[in-house]
Amino acid sequence: MKKQTLFMICLISFLLAGSSFYAATQYIDAMAAERLFAPVVKVAQGKEIAPFEPITREDLVLISEEVDEILPGSARDVESVIGRRSVQTIYEGEQLLTNKLTDTQLLPEKGQARYEFPLMYIQPLTELRKGDHVKIWVKYKPITELQGLPNPVQFTKTNDTAEFLFESQLASVRDSNGIEIYTLKPSLLPSPDHMDAVFNGSREKPTQNGEKRYRDYRVQPTALPAFVGFNLTDQQYVILSEAMSYGMLQVGHIMVTKEQAS
Repeated sequence: MKKQTLFMICLISFLLAGSSFYAATQYIDAMAAERLFAPVVKVAQGKEIAPFEPITREDLVLISEEVDEILPGSARDVESVIGRRSVQTIYEGEQLLTNKLTDTQLLPEKGQARYEFPLMYIQPLTELRKGDHVKIWVKYKPITELQGLPNPVQFTKTNDTAEFLFESQLASVRDSNGIEIYTLKPSLLPSPDHMDAVFNGSREKPTQNGEKRYRDYRVQPTALPAFVGFNLTDQQYVILSEAMSYGMLQVGHIMVTKEQAS
């Protein structure tokens, strides 16, 4: 009887000691993980955030990262990032640095004003989005149509095909209802319906009070993109106004590589 009692006491003591040891190791591991790891917001797998593209929940993932690997200024909460815009391309797996994010709407700087031009005067060379840094060219009309016109005053004509004017940034891309859209794709051979919408406007009923028409920012607009806007100085506006008399304005996105972005 005494042996059985002694055996039970030893067994219970062993179980209690084992449980205490396990609990202690778990607590130590938790404390170590809390000190060595912390949550950080990264771009989700298969995603890439383009400049001035509204950030959606699907773009992001919250993971636990070693504290030593977390960059200063990295976002730690997903909700604080959704809806904001990046000022440069952020690639898959990158941490979202708050100094790369902005809430501004590309307002004109001192000495600038917002000018919007109808699509009939603009030929997109690449896919264009709000915030894109672009190069602006003038593609000259045929020589027969330019005969009788004086040489341009605000820029220099160096060849008979096209002339680079200056670099700028797209401040707005709007559809024929006047609603800001996400992207404008080049269309070198517009259809009759396309051009009819440019000149006469879309027959789609406009939304009311800024109502959201799309579930996600990436959904293609149903109305035709009809206006592109730039923040220009007075001199740049004069240059574009004169260039329109000599040909079509061509606008192309300045490509930024991953190495340049970092």
